[in-house]
Amino acid sequence: MSARDLGRGPVVAIIGGGFSGAATAFHLARLLPAGAADIVVVEPREGLGYGLAYSTADPSHRINVPASRMTLISGQDSHFADWLEQTGAILDDAEAIAANGALYPQRRVFGRYVESYLQPFLFGKVIRHVRSAVASVELSGQGYILILADGRTLAADALVIAATHPPPALPSALRSVAAAARLVANPYDLGGLQAIGRDDQVLVVGTGLTS
Repeated sequence: MSARDLGRGPVVAIIGGGFSGAATAFHLARLLPAGAADIVVVEPREGLGYGLAYSTADPSHRINVPASRMTLISGQDSHFADWLEQTGAILDDAEAIAANGALYPQRRVFGRYVESYLQPFLFGKVIRHVRSAVASVELSGQGYILILADGRTLAADALVIAATHPPPALPSALRSVAAAARLVANPYDLGGLQAIGRDDQVLVVGTGLTS
């Protein structure tokens, strides 16, 4: 039985509450008429809008384009930069200001910006946040049944998949040393990085943005 069968608006389930999932929920909430849909975001993290990219607590992890080019609302290019000025979010972060005046705040600040625009809809119960992960999805008539990692189920009329990518996998050439104590397989593992001494020799495998 779907939400329509019960006389309610359709349930839109969004798997993943990082930027993509949070932005989808935000725009549905602000553009649809009141009560037109029950918007549910399934995300295990405490806050919406952070995801893997913007939940890092490492202060050296910064956005890699100027704040003036990042926004939650298309057509309002300075939306994030304006929020930074209005909230004073980087007043105590001198390193966020480049020599040319461009702003490069810590990545978690962008997550906080996104979260701040979802908060009114969460408080008003226009958006619901279900803190869990989705283990599997089954077709059910014209809709879907989401089986959550904690055993609960959620019926939905529409489904948006905004899940993150899986943890990085070791290249095949390095699998023989996968259990080595000094191997940091996940660059987002702060504990692993903090174990590196100031004078240690470090081999970085890869030349992409993360490295």
